[in-house]
Amino acid sequence: MSKQRSGLLSGLVVGLMAVLICASGLGAAVHFVDRLPSSWRTFGDGVPLLAALAFVVGVLVGGAVRLVRPRSVLLSLFTALYAAAAVPAAMIGATAYVLATAGAQRFGSDAPVPGLTPQGLLDALPFAARTVWAAVSASWHLPAVMAAAALPAFALVLARALRLRRTGRHAAVEQPRREEETAPEPEPEYRAPFEPLQPPKQDPTSTGSFFLPPDRGQA
Repeated sequence: MSKQRSGLLSGLVVGLMAVLICASGLGAAVHFVDRLPSSWRTFGDGVPLLAALAFVVGVLVGGAVRLVRPRSVLLSLFTALYAAAAVPAAMIGATAYVLATAGAQRFGSDAPVPGLTPQGLLDALPFAARTVWAAVSASWHLPAVMAAAALPAFALVLARALRLRRTGRHAAVEQPRREEETAPEPEPEYRAPFEPLQPPKQDPTSTGSFFLPPDRGQA
């Protein structure tokens, strides 16, 4: 039987692609969150709303990795890290977008709002990264949101890996039993009708003794 693949490499690739897509979607949701009712945005300092969005990200990332049928338990840890990293990545992207386009808010009401350019977005990324890192180290809000994303991703992939490993062990145990059950039974020795069953006579010479007389009845 061929060795079953662990799915670690393919899971890492699929998880990375899912993180990039989910981080972009989460960043867009954070950017347009101001359009929601004020009661939703201000409840719990906005942490429950952001945690709910992060939970959805974790479910999507974990669900994408489950599609590769992973058998490696280590992949669940990497998936949790992927999902947790999607939250600060989305925050950095949203902050960089605001810094690159909201010129009127940065330099006064008379300043023109520049259009979004790749160079302007790249120039704003370092400052956005420092801003998000300060938020991570200053309070528990953003780490809690990251945990809300990591938990479902970890649980989904771990449950899938354990289930596949358990199924593989059961299949490995049942296969020898099925082979034994399906093995053909030995054919019975043919005997003529009314022929008594007699054990084969042993050749005296096969015992290594030269003092036993040979069986004359066989001649």
